[in-house]
Amino acid sequence: MEIPVGSRMGGLEIPADVGRVLDLLLVAGSRSWVVGGVLRDHLLGAAPRDWDLATEAAPEEVLRILRPHFTVVPVALKHGTVRAITPKREVEITSLRGPGVEGLLRDLGRRDFTINAMAWAYPDGGLLDPGEGKKDLETGCLRAVGDPQARFREDPLRVLRAARFVSCLGFRVDAATYRALRSEAEGLRKVAVERVRDEMCRLLLGSYIEPAFSLLRNGRLLPWILPEILEGFGVRQNRYHRHDVYRHTIQVVRNAPARLPVRLAALLHDIGKPRVRKSVGGEFRFHGHAAAGAEVAAAVLTRWRLPGRLVQDVVVLVRNHMLLGSDRWSGAAVRRFIRRVGKERLPDLFDLARADRLDHVDPEASLAALDRLKVRVRDELEKSPPLERGELAIDGADVMDRLDIGPGPMVGEILKRVQELVLDDPEKNDRQRLLDWIQSRYGSLPSN
Repeated sequence: MEIPVGSRMGGLEIPADVGRVLDLLLVAGSRSWVVGGVLRDHLLGAAPRDWDLATEAAPEEVLRILRPHFTVVPVALKHGTVRAITPKREVEITSLRGPGVEGLLRDLGRRDFTINAMAWAYPDGGLLDPGEGKKDLETGCLRAVGDPQARFREDPLRVLRAARFVSCLGFRVDAATYRALRSEAEGLRKVAVERVRDEMCRLLLGSYIEPAFSLLRNGRLLPWILPEILEGFGVRQNRYHRHDVYRHTIQVVRNAPARLPVRLAALLHDIGKPRVRKSVGGEFRFHGHAAAGAEVAAAVLTRWRLPGRLVQDVVVLVRNHMLLGSDRWSGAAVRRFIRRVGKERLPDLFDLARADRLDHVDPEASLAALDRLKVRVRDELEKSPPLERGELAIDGADVMDRLDIGPGPMVGEILKRVQELVLDDPEKNDRQRLLDWIQSRYGSLPSN
């Protein structure tokens, strides 16, 4: 049976390892097609990333054909999907549930959106596009395949995936798709939190944050993903801010560079504001909101099951994003700030603070102060001050030897005070000076 060709799609370069997989299936007598996101990306002029294939071969046949040449693992055999691991990538191969083009059309008819429901025949290059996904790509329309309500019920994560595509592509959502999305939003509560988390992380790195969050809120998705952020909707701030807490948050996410720790911190930096807001003299104040926000951020990111290091990084950024009065900080205060945040997090914190201040009513003065702080931090780092305990000129063994005491909490307490002494004046980080200081302060301690 001839493959129905909706159009030709030139210029699609198949990597050698993917071509090898396709050739092995072809030689074994099984027709195969390139499907899904790789075609979408190619037609948008972007470099294809994830290579997915559909084939007439049954899953067991795919395993038999490919295992002599690649590592091949079953992914979801009940759905007919296996994964071939080549030296350069992972290639997902899904077996069709019917013969030839009939089976292919059935497969495409159950995909999420028309822009992902195209197939490219190998090796002749015919493009099968029953849902007119190419046209939707050209017009910037995100439209579910067939019955949108049925598509969302098959996999409720698709409602969130729609928002991710809005964020990454800037597409508008087809009216019927939008209505179904709103009616099926509650289905997200049944989806594994890891899948929701992964979609949200990809959404946050998109270039069209405002329309994406408009869809999340108006489409009733946020209560099932991040209900805490809705506490800030309509919560007025003060004369320094252009927007309420919620809209300010979205602007800060948009302003932030597309790095996950910074975007997550932007999303959560003011999450504690509604919980601490007080009116003082006719103006709203948010004293302690950074600390409160850090607690909420830790709870949210832990709930999302993000890696512990990433959670810690974001929490530190949220807790320290204010940087108030930095022009008045002493050199010791700057050094303590560097230690508190961590040298490796400073670029992210400065980017977060800049994104935050850009949405203030008159950002110029606060941005200039931020730049001055960056210069002071750079100057301090160039001096290589001892910021961590391991950088002190003495250690616990020196303390015990000088005071003739054994191991115990007191040793750590003394080193903590020595560290504060050196932060105040880095020139005191001299072994003999520190030992003399310890002797003068603690020489009367009883020995063991």
